[in-house]
Amino acid sequence: MTRVLKFVISFIVVLAFAAGGVFGTQLLLSSEEAGSGDVGSGRQPTRVGVTSPQAQTIEDAVSAVGTLRPVRSVELVSNAPGRVTSVPVASGQQVEEGALLIQLDDRATRAALVEAEATLSEARQNFERIEQLADSNVAADASLEQARATLSRAEAAIMTARADLDDRAITAPFAGTLGVIDTEPGSFIQSGVPVTKLSDLSAVEVSLSVPERYYDRVQQGQALFITTPAYPGESFEGRVTLRAPEINLGSRSLEIRAEIDNPDRRLVGGMFANSRLVLDTYQGIGIPDDAIISEGLTTYVYRVEDGNAERTEIEIGTSLGALTEVREGLSADDRVVIAGWDQLSDGAPVVIDENVAREGLE
Repeated sequence: MTRVLKFVISFIVVLAFAAGGVFGTQLLLSSEEAGSGDVGSGRQPTRVGVTSPQAQTIEDAVSAVGTLRPVRSVELVSNAPGRVTSVPVASGQQVEEGALLIQLDDRATRAALVEAEATLSEARQNFERIEQLADSNVAADASLEQARATLSRAEAAIMTARADLDDRAITAPFAGTLGVIDTEPGSFIQSGVPVTKLSDLSAVEVSLSVPERYYDRVQQGQALFITTPAYPGESFEGRVTLRAPEINLGSRSLEIRAEIDNPDRRLVGGMFANSRLVLDTYQGIGIPDDAIISEGLTTYVYRVEDGNAERTEIEIGTSLGALTEVREGLSADDRVVIAGWDQLSDGAPVVIDENVAREGLE
């Protein structure tokens, strides 16, 4: 009997604990549900900093790399072989059109010119004498024609002698900057061998290629800006002068050229040029990069609307330095969260704090 009584008492105790556990669980769940309801309706607002989109003049541009070259550049060669007698210029020197650069020994050609001039004078006198006799019917027509032919050959000989003399001097065909000159007086140069280069650096040209989809948008006169490692932080402006009339079949790209004024000759041929071609300009809005949130393929911001955070998807465009263009999703009157958005969810209550905004913009 005592054993049965102990069993019954133990069973009752177990039931009591089980009932207490069920009741406690229900009470806990009820408390969590009540707490969840409080979060949705009565939670504390998050302090956030906000900013408004800024009106911006935006450039629709395409970037490419290119190489600078002078607008005019030629390799200078001698038209005749000969020994150098004078080099009155130096490498890198600025010269005017017609300036003497290299002089070859011209003693033989000068003597040949003097002889040709004497022959011409003799032939002219003989022709004039026979012409007078022909007018008096004393000289035959054949003698007159022979004298005329001799005079023509003498005139041709003097032209050749003068050309040979000119070939003994290498002169500048236009004003420009000389390249390296390694020729020294006393050296012998062959005809057709380059002795230096002359470049007109009053303006330089940049040649670059852009994808063929821009063909219809590239026009002469459009602004193009370049930077080069030689002058960090500086930008040089030029204008498009050429749009190639065909597409490169290998690269499916379009060649364009632009001319850049270079009055101080700071830019030279061969320089690397990072180029930006401005295709169009228009008005838009931009927001600080710190306000933009990206998750996978989605880009969004939080707007403040009626005291709550509203998640808003946006379409971004061109980078504007510390700002980024927003093409769709925002207007100039919106208030965009720039600081504190990492603690927000869609619909969360917020309170705007100017101090937080300044911290976000610093």
